[in-house]
Amino acid sequence: SSEGRLEASPSPPARGRRGPRCPPHNSPRLRRRAQPALSSPPPAMAENLNPVLGNLAKDPKATEDYSKDVEEVIARVDTMKEAGRVMEAVEEMLALEKKTRQASDGISTSRLLCKICQILYDVKEWAKLQEHIVMLAKKRGQTKRAITDMVKLVMSWLPALEKARMLELIGTLSDVTDGKIFVEVERARLTGMLAKIKEDEGKLEEAANLLQEVQVESFGAMERREKTEYILNQMRLVLGKKDFVRTQIISKKLNPKLLEAEDFQDLKVQYYEYMVRYWLHEKKFLDVSKAYQSIFNTANVQADEAKWKAALTAHALYLLLAPYDNEQEDMMHKLDKMEAKKLDKVPVFQELIKIFLRKEITAWPLANEAEIKSHPVFQDSPHEGASVRWDMLRKRVVQHNIKVISEYYDQIHTKRLCELLGLSDREAETELSELVCAKFVAAKIDRPAGEIRFGRKQNYTDRLNDWSDSITKMLDLVENSCHLIQKEQMVHAARAKLKAKK
Repeated sequence: SSEGRLEASPSPPARGRRGPRCPPHNSPRLRRRAQPALSSPPPAMAENLNPVLGNLAKDPKATEDYSKDVEEVIARVDTMKEAGRVMEAVEEMLALEKKTRQASDGISTSRLLCKICQILYDVKEWAKLQEHIVMLAKKRGQTKRAITDMVKLVMSWLPALEKARMLELIGTLSDVTDGKIFVEVERARLTGMLAKIKEDEGKLEEAANLLQEVQVESFGAMERREKTEYILNQMRLVLGKKDFVRTQIISKKLNPKLLEAEDFQDLKVQYYEYMVRYWLHEKKFLDVSKAYQSIFNTANVQADEAKWKAALTAHALYLLLAPYDNEQEDMMHKLDKMEAKKLDKVPVFQELIKIFLRKEITAWPLANEAEIKSHPVFQDSPHEGASVRWDMLRKRVVQHNIKVISEYYDQIHTKRLCELLGLSDREAETELSELVCAKFVAAKIDRPAGEIRFGRKQNYTDRLNDWSDSITKMLDLVENSCHLIQKEQMVHAARAKLKAKK
C-alpha cells in the first residue's frame, strides 16, 4: 500500500547537509582517542604561555595525544643525526608535526619544532635553520605554544653567536613575532638587543628610533622591573640624540608612585637623573630642584653621606635659581626647617639659603663664592651651561635685594638704588623692569626726576576703602577719648564728695 511504502521509504537527507562519517570499530583513530592524555607537560614548558593575556594566548583543546609517537621519532632522529642523515630526520619530524598540529597537540608540536631547530643549530645549517623557523611559524593552524617555545629556544642561542649571525637570526625572529600578541615580550627583547648592537656601533639615532616605538607599557606579560628598565633605556637613548619632546612623552609612561617601591630605588634615581637633564634643557629650575629632592629622599641615597650631600646641595642651589613665587618660598622655608640637621653639615649652603630668607640686602660677590662656584651645579660637567647658571644666581641675588628695598622704601632715587644694588643705571632699570613685568614687585620709574616709587597705584575703590577705614579709626579714637574723659569726671566727682564729708 501507499501507506506501507511511505513508512518503508527512508526520509531523504536534507539538501546540503551530510551526516557524520563514523570510522570502523577497530579504527586506529578511535584507539588513539581512547589513550589517556599527558598528565602534565614537560618541565621546560609552562602550563600557560601568558596568564595575563587569557584566551589570546590559549590554544584549542587537543583532540589527540601524540606524545608516545613524538618520543619514538625523537629517539630515531637522534640516531639518524649521528649517522649524518640530518635532512631525512627533519623530514620525518615534519611529517609527524603536521599530524600533531592538526590535532592541536601543542606540547607535542612544540617539542618537534624545538627539536628541528636544535638539530639544524647543532650542525650549523644557518640558512636551513632560518628557512624552517619562518616556515614552521607560518604553517596554517600552528599552535601558540609551539611558536613561543621555538622563539625562546632560538633567542637563548643569540648571545653566543657572532655578530653577523646574530643579526640574521634577530631579523628572522622579528619577522616571525611581528603582529603576534602572545610573543610581544620576546619581540620587545629582540628589539632591545638590536638597539644595543646599533648603539655599540655608534649609531645612536638608529638605536633610539628602533627602541622608542616599542609600547612596553601596554605589555601585561612583562614584569614591572623589566618594563621600567626598558622605558628608562628608551629615555636614555632619546636624550642621547637630544629629542627632548620624545623624552617628555616617554617619561609619562612611568608612574612616580611605582618608583617608591623598595626594589625600585636604583631605578628611581636613574629616572630622576634623566628628568634633571630634560628640565635643564627646558630651563625650569624649580622642577630640577624637585627632581633632586626626590633623589635626596631615596633610601639608598640617604644611607650614603656623600650621595645625600650632593643631592641636598644641588636641590638647594637649583631652588635658589628658580624664579621667586609662593611655591619656591614655601620650599625654601621647609628646607631650612625640616633639613636643618643635615644642612649643618654643609654650612656654606645653609648660609646661602638663610641669605635669601632674611630681609637684608646681600652684597655681591658672595662671601664663600669660591666654594659655591666649585659645586657641580656651576660646572660644565655633568651638565652644560655652568656660566648661565652662575649669572642666574647673581640675578636672583639682585632680585632679592630689590624685593628687600621695596619693603623698606616707598620712594627712592635711582642713584641710591644703584649704590645699594651695585649696578649701573641701565642694569638696575632692566632688573627692576623685569621684576615689575613678572609682578614680583610693584614700582613706577620716573626717569626725568630720577626717582622710583614702590607700591601699586590706588584706584577709586581702594581710596574709598582707605577713607572709610580712616574714618572708622578716627571715630574709635573719639569714642575712646570720651570714655576716658567721662571716667576722669566720675573719679573727680567721687573725690569731691569724700572731701565734703570730712
